[in-house]
Amino acid sequence: ATCHYMLNEVQKAATLYEMARSLDAALMQEMGVYSGLLAATSRDPHAVYQLGNHLLKTDQARPEGWIAMARYFLARAQTQEALAIVWKAQALAPDCAEAYYAEGEIQMASGCAEEAADVYLKAHELAPSALTYRGIVDAYVQCGKYKEAFLYAKEAAELMPRHALALAAVGGVLSHSAESHDKAVQLLEAALELDPRCTAAIASLASLHVSTQHVPAAIALLEKHLPENESDDMYARYADVLTLASRLPEAAANYSAALSLNPDNERAKTGFDRVDRLMHPNAAAESAPDDEDDIDRASDGQLPPSDIGSHDGDAIDRGAHDFDRSDLGDDIL
Repeated sequence: ATCHYMLNEVQKAATLYEMARSLDAALMQEMGVYSGLLAATSRDPHAVYQLGNHLLKTDQARPEGWIAMARYFLARAQTQEALAIVWKAQALAPDCAEAYYAEGEIQMASGCAEEAADVYLKAHELAPSALTYRGIVDAYVQCGKYKEAFLYAKEAAELMPRHALALAAVGGVLSHSAESHDKAVQLLEAALELDPRCTAAIASLASLHVSTQHVPAAIALLEKHLPENESDDMYARYADVLTLASRLPEAAANYSAALSLNPDNERAKTGFDRVDRLMHPNAAAESAPDDEDDIDRASDGQLPPSDIGSHDGDAIDRGAHDFDRSDLGDDIL
């Protein structure tokens, strides 16, 4: 099950995890990893809670149950509680890589990318995997450390040349360099050919299209892949680019779809409020001056919602000098 999860074959993995649990109700092995799959794919955080509760009733001295409960609190946006619980897991099992990986997820959600990078690296030292590579790369990108991100992404792609997430990681880093946009597009499209359900590649390619003023291409990409990748994050991303295209009723509907799946999705909340102000300018006129400026820029297609198109010029220029695109051989495809 874990091997299939690392290959991003989440449905097959979930089926195998449940088969294993049906054969042994007291099973603990790999259940920390399974909690990560549940948290990433389940529309109901209660499923993660049920797993964690069962694991803790089975054995509170092991870390798996605490890891699952930490992810449950993370899904509820209670990050401080999640951190306290995952630290408990680490105290019980200092060599448990999944406990550090779970902390990385929580730190990223808290906006603490530097701390996330440190714990992802700790998890990677204990048990390197496709997930730890992705965590390290994402954290370094969030910190603006593109050179470090590129080195780990490149290493992952060399170890796993036919792995969609590995190719998406390299493409995602290269997308932050204006000189490497073409190469980034090649890699991200190659990742999607390998796995059309690779959300990392979809998100990076959509952001790249927007940052290069190709909003129709971003819309077409998301429309193509959304049916097989329904999630609150994907609905919110689709709504973001629809907003840039001034397709406001459709954007509002997709933000609503995102919120129906996850009422705590801040991206969807912010986007829906923005669209609502654009669709009801009389009410928006009573808002604060800063809000009015945001509305004007959004209506002109100048305000990138959330991180869609967030490759600002300065970041791109800095990233272009942080790594040498020639380090990545053309044969990586």
